[in-house]
Amino acid sequence: MTSIIIALCLLGSQMPDHGSLSSTNASYDGSSLVLTGHVVLDHGLGKMTAEEASLEKQEAGKDFPFSHIQLRKEVLLALKNSSQIVCDRADLDFNALKGILHSPEDGYVVFTDVLKKSALKLSGHLVELHFTKQEQEGKKSEFEVQSILAKEGVVIDYADNFQLMADHALYRRETGSGNKTSKKEFQGFLTAYPKDAASQCRITHQGDIIDADMVDLDLVHSKISLLHPKGILASSLLPHVEQNGEMRFRSEHLDWDQTKNLLTLKGQIAIDEPSLGTLAAQDEMQITQVNIKGKRLLQKIHSQGPTHLIYKDGHGRSHRLLSQGIVNFERDHLKATIESPDHDGIVSRDKQLYYEEDEFALYADNASLEYSAVNDAIHPASLTLKGNVRLFSHDPQKPFRCGLADRMTYSLVTQTLILSANPGKKVLFWDEAQGMRLSAPEVHITLDPQTKEQQVKGIGAVQFTFTPEEQSKLQQLFPQLQKLQ
Repeated sequence: MTSIIIALCLLGSQMPDHGSLSSTNASYDGSSLVLTGHVVLDHGLGKMTAEEASLEKQEAGKDFPFSHIQLRKEVLLALKNSSQIVCDRADLDFNALKGILHSPEDGYVVFTDVLKKSALKLSGHLVELHFTKQEQEGKKSEFEVQSILAKEGVVIDYADNFQLMADHALYRRETGSGNKTSKKEFQGFLTAYPKDAASQCRITHQGDIIDADMVDLDLVHSKISLLHPKGILASSLLPHVEQNGEMRFRSEHLDWDQTKNLLTLKGQIAIDEPSLGTLAAQDEMQITQVNIKGKRLLQKIHSQGPTHLIYKDGHGRSHRLLSQGIVNFERDHLKATIESPDHDGIVSRDKQLYYEEDEFALYADNASLEYSAVNDAIHPASLTLKGNVRLFSHDPQKPFRCGLADRMTYSLVTQTLILSANPGKKVLFWDEAQGMRLSAPEVHITLDPQTKEQQVKGIGAVQFTFTPEEQSKLQQLFPQLQKLQ
């Protein structure tokens, strides 16, 4: 092996302090140094190896005698911070503090790093490097990679089973605590972009498949931010079911905290889960997952602001619920709760939740929807509504019915409705077809299994006429009842 140290000393550089290099063969014409065979460069950026190298001499007075280094064939850049880059050709300009890396034919430029004990692999066909330079008197200049821009068919592999595919990606590495830069907030971030407006980035992770217009990865804190995401989350509701379920979703933004297993969706949100139904929200929705024995389970869903839920019961009938407040689903309790916004504990009529099914609709202050696990699946079982319940038939082609109550319990299995009043108050129910007026502590509406017709029954002290106050209250809330006068 031919040592190049002698040649560098002739250039006036103190190599023990400013770097060294070696190769099998070398030639020097006074400004350019050409090396071939097992090239090794000890540089302020790190250790560089290749089969061929060309070095261009820089201006006098600079610490390292070569400002431009080109490496070719089996290039490896082992950086001082434990990261490394493999490529086919590297053009490094230490005056301009940038480098261009090229991939081999049918291959990639590959950058690898470790952050918070998690491995990162960034691959692309073309990579641009930008350096920072630190100078100390009497010592060689130190260089660090400030940012990495990967282009053309970029693939990012991170941690366990996490992969991101994009057209180009910008990586800004976390620097040491002693480096006080103005861009510290960007350190340890990776931002990925698609090729054009017609394409998207794609994330795959343990069965998740998510497409987005832009992806930000905070690799230090294990957080992901996505613009216009849509896709599938692999998440089950029951721990004993072997196969993962699929929750389809879309939104304007998604913030994903992987450490907390928390996904926060914002703006025009829609999720579709076979057991829960379709849930849409305008403002914000949080999805919490949990890992149990290596299986990912849906733990909670929390929605705030206008929310729309559509689901089907065991009979295949469709149900629709609209809320302007808070919707919470908890898998541990197999229960969803819906709370309307209030002022000093009072819910105004225009803020009540709205519920609708085939035969009737109603308004109420709050609701709870309970589920049951049957045959490895979850189904809605019963709905309870509380507070100023106003029930009415909504099909204009059918006779009008309406009722007022403090609570309503609706069994989605037997299709039984129970309207009840607080102590000392009455349920009011009116049926146009039967000319029925009921005032009672409870009213039960059941479905005859043989005739499939509904039967209405008052429970307790029943009256078949309304008092003037009751009649006035019904007419005020249901203008259709002017005929009662």
